Formats: sequence, structure tokens, C-alpha cells
Amino acid sequence: MARLYLFDDKRSIWHAFLGFVSAFLLVYGLVVLLIYTLYQVRENEAPVATVGDVVEFLIGYVYGLAVVVWLALGFYNPP
Repeated sequence: MARLYLFDDKRSIWHAFLGFVSAFLLVYGLVVLLIYTLYQVRENEAPVATVGDVVEFLIGYVYGLAVVVWLALGFYNPP
């Protein structure tokens, strides 16, 4: 069974950061996710490393969506 390593190198932080930033693009963030996934599949890496990179992106994306929802709820609450 292959082991999945997350955040195993410095590029992993950039994967999560790209996911975080793309969450602020809302619908276009899904396009970024699709392009990123296609790029990772075409890159010559082990399949386990590719899955790990996509999972790192998705972790950043989920954190970004949480911040977007938090900001949206803050804007709708009157002081």
C-alpha cells in the first residue's frame, strides 16, 4: 500500500496557498481547480505525489472557502 505524504516539501505550501487564493474567485476557482488538476496529472511524478498535491490544494481551498463564508457573514450582520 502506498503512503500519501502531505506537506512534505516547500512547494506544498504553495499548493495550499494557491487553493486558498482561488477560493476567493468563487465560481472561477473551480476552473483554477480543474486547470491545476490537469497540470498535476501531466507532470511526471508518482501518482501518489500527484494525489498529495491535489489534496494539499483542496485543503487550502476549503480554508479559503471558510474565510469567504466568515467574511460574508460578517458583512451581513449589523453592528
